[in-house]
Order: sequence, then structure tokens, then C-alpha cells
Amino acid sequence: MVQVSKQAVQQWMLIDCMAKKNQYEEKINHFEKKYGKPYSEFEQHIETTDQEVFEEWDDYIDWGAYVEFLAHVNETIREIKLGNIQMEA
Repeated sequence: MVQVSKQAVQQWMLIDCMAKKNQYEEKINHFEKKYGKPYSEFEQHIETTDQEVFEEWDDYIDWGAYVEFLAHVNETIREIKLGNIQMEA
């Protein structure tokens, strides 16, 4: 039987979350460079424009998802750093 400490699992989880955070930030930065504005301004543009541009709508959906994923992974990182993890058998 292999035994693993809670601290080791916590470190693995943190490394995994940090890698995901980096991926999401890269995707968000790509969209910010492409449109020259942060997501909140782009969202406002999408909601107020009279023209529907398929590529913009597609990017809006993807970009919004990455923003949500980033918020979730940041919260998970915070919880891991606080030691708020529960191990199940």
C-alpha cells in the first residue's frame, strides 16, 4: 500500500490549479490583445451593438467561460492554501 500525506496531495492540487490558472490567463490575454480591451468592456460592446458578428459572439462565449474558469480556479487555490481540503477514502 502506498501512503500519501495530506500535505503532498495539497501540493499536487495546488500545482495542478496553478497550471490551469496560467492557461486561463493566457487565453484571456489573447482575447484582450485581439480586441484591445478587457472582458467587461467587450461584454458591454456585445450587449449594445446592433450588428451581430459571429466571430465576436463566439469569442464572447469562450472569453466569458475563461473568465469564469479563472475565478473558480482562483477560489480553489485560495481554499487549498488555507488547507480547506477534505480527503476521502
